[in-house]
Amino acid sequence: MNIKSKPAYYRMELDDYSAAAFTSFGKYYYGELEDLRGFFSELAHDELFKDRFKELISTFQAFEEGQQNLKHHVAYSEVPFLVPVRLLHKEKLALENYAWEHLNTWECPYYMRCDKVESEHLWLACGGEFCRATKAVFTNLQYTGHSGVWKDIGSMLWGFPCILTGNSSGLWNRLAEPEKYFKTRAEAQQDWAAFLISPDPNYSEFCNDIFGDG
Repeated sequence: MNIKSKPAYYRMELDDYSAAAFTSFGKYYYGELEDLRGFFSELAHDELFKDRFKELISTFQAFEEGQQNLKHHVAYSEVPFLVPVRLLHKEKLALENYAWEHLNTWECPYYMRCDKVESEHLWLACGGEFCRATKAVFTNLQYTGHSGVWKDIGSMLWGFPCILTGNSSGLWNRLAEPEKYFKTRAEAQQDWAAFLISPDPNYSEFCNDIFGDG
């Protein structure tokens, strides 16, 4: 799908909860304004997190009130809050009885499977940077390790709070997760063209928001 009318997307950097415990890194998320409103509304109403992230929530409120050039703290550094990105392409994909291997931060494998996944893939440009990102809805998502015993993805999600929502029968991400980064727009265009012929979804960062650094 070649985008003619381009909705406003934004890039937001947050702490990467899949980084090893003794390190600090940021991770980019992407979404339209309504996606961001949904994320911040959930964060602001969650009794476990609303106090911990009150500065982040108030920064978004200031953005909604029209303040510009806002910054916040990620991995002990001050970074721009919301950065506009340009949507180049958007494609949808549906897969049934899909299975794959996910490697966590420590390169240990989780074997993943689902009854169905419906995902939306976004090719985005931000200044001189280009990426592909995805939002996905998984039905009956399960995992196993070396034991071979399949387990449902429960409510214990170890990634950044409120990014993922739902349960095993319908687990989805409020903000798009990065799949790939490209050095040039031409590389992004080539990836999009190849995806049309042979889709290669990458749900690694989605899984990182399930398992965190474990």
